[in-house]
Amino acid sequence: MAQYPIEVDDSEAINEAINYLLSGPSGLGQNFEGFSAYTPAYIRPSSRQPWSLPIEVGDPPTAQPLNPSIFLSIPINNITVPTNPGRQIVLTFTTPEATAIFEYGDRLQIAGVVAAGVDPDFFNGGYTVFSCTTTDVTLFTSGTFTWPAYVSGGTVGRNYLDGTRMDTECNARVTVAGATDQVFVSAQLDLAWEYDCVTDTDYAVVVAITRLRGFPTDTPGSDDYLFADTVVVSEKSFAQSVTAGTGTQNLEAVFTTVLDGPNLNFGYYWYILTVEFVMPEVEPPFSTTIGRATTGLRSLTAQVIKQ
Repeated sequence: MAQYPIEVDDSEAINEAINYLLSGPSGLGQNFEGFSAYTPAYIRPSSRQPWSLPIEVGDPPTAQPLNPSIFLSIPINNITVPTNPGRQIVLTFTTPEATAIFEYGDRLQIAGVVAAGVDPDFFNGGYTVFSCTTTDVTLFTSGTFTWPAYVSGGTVGRNYLDGTRMDTECNARVTVAGATDQVFVSAQLDLAWEYDCVTDTDYAVVVAITRLRGFPTDTPGSDDYLFADTVVVSEKSFAQSVTAGTGTQNLEAVFTTVLDGPNLNFGYYWYILTVEFVMPEVEPPFSTTIGRATTGLRSLTAQVIKQ
């Protein structure tokens, strides 16, 4: 361990001091980041930021422009293909919505559509939202296709009841400077959600602290890192039981003494508080579906501690 003061002729102490300085910042509270809020908000089930949606207020309350339901299934009655590239399709809602409920970047699934040709399931699968109105939604794919004709049926929506983790706005980024560094993480979350139960169901809600590692990006125009290599640092699972009907449930998750490390590789790390609904089924029809999930008091802080 480096010592102070150092005598002029004490070469061993000088070497220890230099090595200690080169190993990065020291002490508790260096490289501190975090997020905290208490105003209620909806978790936005999406792979893109922002991670939350404000709860509209008023007398009477204003309609929520985007639909934040964890599970959502909207009937459609037609699919058309624009004349521009074969990466886009337009789905017409059977019943117009009050507002445009999706926005660019939302990930949706098409299910139950019958298509013409040799593959009746051609349209079914995952897509990304390009634009949305009250009567239709335009979706795009990563590839270009020759689309068949739409025949009948189908729904469009999202399914986050299959064990998919949803990021919350509780997050922090820190830099680990050496193998002796540890990251101290604390978090809390007050969570409430709506349910619609058809038959009695046992399920779980998992709240976790996850870690991703940042990598420099070579994407033109991007000013952020790419993040990958997700690791679960800590998690809590809350068993839930519901009977037939509708209602709300809630929980409080608190993480007070989570240490990540030592022996983390030098790098830039992103810690995120996530929520996951784990149902007995992974595909519709579900015995219970989840509507809007609301966060109350919530926070996450991360700080690097050097031994």
